[in-house]
Amino acid sequence: MKFASAVVLTSLIMLTSCGLPSEDRFTPLSRDQVPDALTATSTTTTTTTSVPVETEAPSTTVTDVLYDLVEFYFVSANRVVRSERQIVSPATPTQVVETLLRGLDSAAQTAGLRSALPRGTNATVEVRRGIARVSAVAPFLSELEPLDQRLAIAQLVLTLTRRPGIGQVIFVVDGAEISVPRGGGDLTVAGTPVTYDDYLAVLSTRD
Repeated sequence: MKFASAVVLTSLIMLTSCGLPSEDRFTPLSRDQVPDALTATSTTTTTTTSVPVETEAPSTTVTDVLYDLVEFYFVSANRVVRSERQIVSPATPTQVVETLLRGLDSAAQTAGLRSALPRGTNATVEVRRGIARVSAVAPFLSELEPLDQRLAIAQLVLTLTRRPGIGQVIFVVDGAEISVPRGGGDLTVAGTPVTYDDYLAVLSTRD
């Protein structure tokens, strides 16, 4: 019993010497006693990554088509009158004649114009030293009435001589140069060039 009492007494002395709190209550720590790791303010960093947006390649611009304003001559009341039409540039003499031979559009026909040149007529043009050589095949214009022959030739001559670099016109059928009627009705010698002034007699003065 003496030994047990001594052990208990010794334990009490040790507990007392360890400094256990004598009061059963919470004692807050001062700020100096708190570790820095617990008081540090946490910071959240947000990183934004920009993803490049693909843009469409610019569309290819189509080059604008250029046109030439060309004077054409058609028939109104048995006279030849001037008309204008735009055709794709460069307006070559053959291209101009082909356009003339195709005839009128509906708007021009409604305005009272007509062409003395028969539909289906074909011709090519070669220009040398200011002279346009119009080549065709028979019958060309030989089946037309005399007045329409004059008007048809006038259409071709007046249209061609209004183009730059052309002052005279010669007509060739099946490889042979032919005579053509002038505006007054007289025939030229075969192969003789005709000019704009040769058809003033059938040219209308209206614009």
